[in-house]
Amino acid sequence: MKGRHISSGLFVIGTAWLLVLSGCVSLAEMGGRVLDGSAFAEKTLARYREEPKRGTRVDRLLRKKTGAEFITIRLDSMPNLRFRGSLPDGEGNFYLTALDFLSPNMSGWNEFTLELSGSGSFISNDTGTSLQLSGPVEPLDISTGKIRRGGGRITGGAALTALHNRRERVMAIAQWMREQPGLPVFADQAAFEKYWKPRLFPEIVRKKDRPSGWTADGPWVLGEDVRWRRAYTEAVFPPELWPVRNSGTLLRDWEEAAGWIYLEYEWDHILEALSKKIELRKIK
Repeated sequence: MKGRHISSGLFVIGTAWLLVLSGCVSLAEMGGRVLDGSAFAEKTLARYREEPKRGTRVDRLLRKKTGAEFITIRLDSMPNLRFRGSLPDGEGNFYLTALDFLSPNMSGWNEFTLELSGSGSFISNDTGTSLQLSGPVEPLDISTGKIRRGGGRITGGAALTALHNRRERVMAIAQWMREQPGLPVFADQAAFEKYWKPRLFPEIVRKKDRPSGWTADGPWVLGEDVRWRRAYTEAVFPPELWPVRNSGTLLRDWEEAAGWIYLEYEWDHILEALSKKIELRKIK
């Protein structure tokens, strides 16, 4: 019997891991949470869905260990992101406390909790249920996180240091992206990656996908086993990003955390959408 329990556990973990690798990002967070046990630490007390069904969900949850109740906000367009908030008071007011995010890749993931300062209203009564953020939402700092690379995991202070450093780079590249002219509207992360990868890394894409004006003229600099064209770096990117691209660090960030870059790029649009009154229907 003990052997069966171990095998079942390994099957659940293995299945979740395969879902991550196969690109099922809507289930990637569950993969990480199964591995660290947190998938079983919360109980869903109620669930609400945007009406008509479009893409926002609010859950009321119970943390089993402490008995504390709280709410979470999820978006179908970004399934590995959830906002956490305090339990609404008698008038429906609540405070945003944090966001949880998991960015999967082909060999692991980045997982972290970012503290937030903000507020909103979640009102559920006889006349209906609605959600709306009110006022600014301020991201504070990463409080916890883990990194998985292949068969290894980075936790504790080492993970926090690596995640803090990556966040600084993610914010810098996303800010530069938003400042570029003629940007299209991206329907999803796949469209975002298709547009930006040839512009960030013309050296590693097909010739026909490279941006206009690209040439193979040197000089070149080696970083992460790729020869980067230094003239392109200096012509396209601001000076503070030159060492990040030429060292291959930008490529590593892209390969390991493109979803995180997409989140940072879309951050203002996400908050804008949640700042409008969203009608919900109780489904559980």
